[in-house]
Amino acid sequence: MRKKVLSLLLVSCMTVGLLVGCGGSGGSGDSGGSGGSGDSIVIGAVYPMTGDLADSGKTMQQGIDMAVEEINEEGGIDGRQIEVIYGDSQGDSAKGMTEAERLITQENVDMLIGCYQSGVTLTVAQIAEQYQVPMITANATSDELTGNGYEYFFRLAPTNMMFVRDMVQYLVDEKENNPDFKADSVAVFADNSEVGQQTVDWTEYWAGENGIEYLGAITYTSGAADLSSEVLELKSMNPDVVVADCYVSDAILFTNTLQEQGYKPPVIICKGNGFTESAYLESVGSHANGIIVATEFVVGTKGDEINAKYNEKYGEDFNGHSAEAYTTTWVIIDALKSIVDNGDEISRETIQQALKDIEISESFSNGNEIILPYDTISFEEDEFNGMPYLNQNLNATLTVTQITDGSAYTPIWPYDIAQAEVVYPATYE
Repeated sequence: MRKKVLSLLLVSCMTVGLLVGCGGSGGSGDSGGSGGSGDSIVIGAVYPMTGDLADSGKTMQQGIDMAVEEINEEGGIDGRQIEVIYGDSQGDSAKGMTEAERLITQENVDMLIGCYQSGVTLTVAQIAEQYQVPMITANATSDELTGNGYEYFFRLAPTNMMFVRDMVQYLVDEKENNPDFKADSVAVFADNSEVGQQTVDWTEYWAGENGIEYLGAITYTSGAADLSSEVLELKSMNPDVVVADCYVSDAILFTNTLQEQGYKPPVIICKGNGFTESAYLESVGSHANGIIVATEFVVGTKGDEINAKYNEKYGEDFNGHSAEAYTTTWVIIDALKSIVDNGDEISRETIQQALKDIEISESFSNGNEIILPYDTISFEEDEFNGMPYLNQNLNATLTVTQITDGSAYTPIWPYDIAQAEVVYPATYE
């Protein structure tokens, strides 16, 4: 995978080399930035705006746009408006790379945000590092993203390790607190991408750390037209708990196939991913009842006023993806404010340094609280089980919810914010 990406990068550099050199505008020794219209601060955003993941891309765009609208209504940064120019990855790494390069070399953006899927994000992060353009991801979870030593790449979202850590910890805590709850064995259902494999690996690791028998994994190709054989194989394993990691179309197909096969695992616990998109519950309804979802935002736990504003604007509540995109944009805004407050010019280099230095506690500069499950945001360096992390928000944690009434994500863990006890076993009706 890495060799393929590097080959694509070489071809791309050769393509633009006659015009700008492989360093590009804003590359080595050039602060770059300040493209777009007039004297604005320009952010490039790469997301899947069309294709199978367009619904996910739309929710993240909405989160970004609302934050940008808020700061621009306040007068912008030192009188300069923020402008966002979007690139459409179409959910494809090569297209994401092309769009990122366009945003950097043609639109002359000050920084990048994106890209949702970890595979696309990894490719774009390599481009950003090559051109020395700061980039931040709100959503992508692959551990490798902050494990490559990239100095210009930052991540707000929890990694796969952190997701699975919290999911397994919930199982351990529930088992201790609820004598009827059984979680002695676990199997994984995930796509065969790098992220899916990391979910497999971390589930095996955290299960072993907590005395839970790991039965194995069922993997599939994302976008599959049929999952019948995979679900039958999962059923034959008969785990107490299924850990699932699926994009939205796969999550819908997985849930519907469970119904067709008459298979009702006592517990399915999922990474938010596709299971939190509005299209998911619209498609499966009550068949999702009882499914447990680890997510980055839950209505009613924090940020009620901000969520109400978002709902009024877009006709839906925040989900984990849009809430993270909104939060990440305010992290960028406060980083930009800190540059101006220090009397420095806004450039790619000063943005990178401001993100390295930033520490936000409880609320942003406009007084709005951090609406995610944690209260501190900073980008730090650490190592876990041989995996290095650089510029990772290590404060990130998850809220575990359960789908009820075919429409609500009810918090069930941590227990101090729980709004209900778990329904066990899951009903799927």
